[in-house]
Amino acid sequence: MSSTLISALGSLTNSNISMVMLLVKATLILLVAIGITLSMQRASAGARHLVWLVTVAALLLVPALTAWGPIPLRMLPAETSPVLAGAPASPAIFSLTAGDSKGKHVDLLSAPNATNSVSLPTTSIGRPSVFSVMGGISLLLLIWAAVLIAIAGSLAYAALVVRRIVNRARPLDTEDWLTPLWEVSDRLALDEPPRLLRSEDAKMPFACGLFQPTIVLPAECDGWSLDRRRAVLLHELAHVRRHDLVGHTMGRLACAVYWFHPLVWTAAKQLRSESERACDDLALSCGARATDYAEHLLDIVTSVRRDATPSVALAMARRKEFEGRMLAILDPELRHSSPSRRQSAALIGSLALISIVVGAAAPARRAHEATQGAVGSPLAQETQNPVEKGYPDSREIIGGSKTHTNMQTITRQTQQTATSVSERAVQSTSNDVATAITSAISSGVAVASVATSNALRDLLTKRDTQKAGKDSDERPILLARILANDPDLKLRRIAAWGLAEYADRQVATEALATALRRDSDPSVREMAAWALADANRSSTAVDALIASLRGDANIRVREISAWSLGNVGGRSSAVADALGAALSDANVGIRKRAAWALGNADLRQAPPALVAMLRDRDPEMRELAAWALYQIEDPASIPALDAALRSETDKNLQIAYIKALAAVGEKSVDALKGLLESKDPEIKSIAVRALAGGHATGPWPWPWPEPRPFPD
Repeated sequence: MSSTLISALGSLTNSNISMVMLLVKATLILLVAIGITLSMQRASAGARHLVWLVTVAALLLVPALTAWGPIPLRMLPAETSPVLAGAPASPAIFSLTAGDSKGKHVDLLSAPNATNSVSLPTTSIGRPSVFSVMGGISLLLLIWAAVLIAIAGSLAYAALVVRRIVNRARPLDTEDWLTPLWEVSDRLALDEPPRLLRSEDAKMPFACGLFQPTIVLPAECDGWSLDRRRAVLLHELAHVRRHDLVGHTMGRLACAVYWFHPLVWTAAKQLRSESERACDDLALSCGARATDYAEHLLDIVTSVRRDATPSVALAMARRKEFEGRMLAILDPELRHSSPSRRQSAALIGSLALISIVVGAAAPARRAHEATQGAVGSPLAQETQNPVEKGYPDSREIIGGSKTHTNMQTITRQTQQTATSVSERAVQSTSNDVATAITSAISSGVAVASVATSNALRDLLTKRDTQKAGKDSDERPILLARILANDPDLKLRRIAAWGLAEYADRQVATEALATALRRDSDPSVREMAAWALADANRSSTAVDALIASLRGDANIRVREISAWSLGNVGGRSSAVADALGAALSDANVGIRKRAAWALGNADLRQAPPALVAMLRDRDPEMRELAAWALYQIEDPASIPALDAALRSETDKNLQIAYIKALAAVGEKSVDALKGLLESKDPEIKSIAVRALAGGHATGPWPWPWPEPRPFPD
């Protein structure tokens, strides 16, 4: 019985140490995240969202890292216990007492000269109770588990409510909804648009579905204008594009596990808030005007008095957080651009490295600590020559090899001699936390670097394998045969749509180019022209698209051909000439797509026809021309932009011309300095920004691209 009690006491103390270390690590990670985000107030919301996303993921991994992956550290100082230093040889450091059947106390493990003793509680029959020792910690664990189950149950119920709403909703599959859905999906580079549903049970638009993304709109959406539909779809599909539902779910799980930690709830709240702002930024960068977008959000929020959106879904807006979002949308000083892939990778990698090192760190006793005891002590005799006794030396412990096995061996030996070092370890842990964390980060860099190198090597190997598999894929050959020979036009259209995935391969490019030139059905030629937009700088694709733009009998096919020429890439003079000629086309749709394509074609000189569009009667055509000139940055366009600025009465177009002038650089100073005397504060402000630098005026939202055609 005595050995069972000693083991229980040792396990209880070790559990206390693990729980304290777990809370310390979680708190440290949260405090680091708060500090980082406070220093990023002027950064984009997408960057701050990444910080909170990695933080929440680290919180969920900390328990596993603490239990399975300790990194031993020189954290606990060597002890000089009076018992070990001066006492003669004794079989134990403290004594345990228990009552015998006659009520007398018998010393179980005491020594004549023992100085410390621990008396454990006894049961009604006089024997020490393991449950009385562990009762307190067991009660805490029971309370924690009960609250965890309650929170998990509420999340499960919310998921069932969402599922019921989705099952009772009807799909929005009419042309007036599919067109903006495809348009926004194409702009956000979604491979497939999500399901779009209308529900009588929903009051607020929301996104749901981890594995099958779904957008649910309220019944009031029937009366929405096209601009409002685009704004709502932009925001909700941005959640799908950014995979925010995954992060939202992780935040809910973290709150369930750490329900007692207030900073975890703060982290989950900030994660959701930053995801909403990041989606707003993405919507603005896709062409939505800040004032119009904010107005749509305001109308939707004010029209809903009581939002009953389930907690597992992402509602478009909530009253409590809307004021901050509105200010962020309308603030011209804030950055609305998303972090680049390189910036995201660097941020995620740095935070993940720190989180892994902190989560895997654990205190490790110094190997020479026990040798400071008395020579005659059994504990000192066991540890004077650790190599002979089968224990690892200090280099093995610091290096982390066989750490778990050896620590178990040492624990068993110390339990047999009934030492109390675990209790003193708790005190040392609380006093040296800061030193331990610093040491953990420095000690774990090498381990994390090796792991990162291995992961990168695995990713590269996987990428090469996937590339080799794509090159040997027979699907483009089969689809090319169907496109060339099948009599069913629907099958040919589907084949052309599928070949867009392989447009960088010669067999697909040649099949699509042939179909664009020769297929008898215009819908097949339209799909072939769209698919060729992904044929990266292919001369075969460029020649076929130019021929289609100039000579195809179908207007829709020519529109798509102009759009694809702006995406296929390259600075070919033939592309510039063909698109410049299309600016004089009688069809306004062809002219608009040609202007957009010129701005997206990476040219260095603006075609004269594009500069002449600054005098077009259509305001949208003039704005497209200004955007294209902003992209091309041709100094030769300065006189035309200056003349257009002086004669323009539309304020939005004036700002567009100023941005185009700013992009040119120092040669546009003469055209801009006169605006410094403008009585309009906004015009004066944008002029000052233009003089400060080409990008100081802020990003120019990309005009709407051509919606991706989907097969019927």
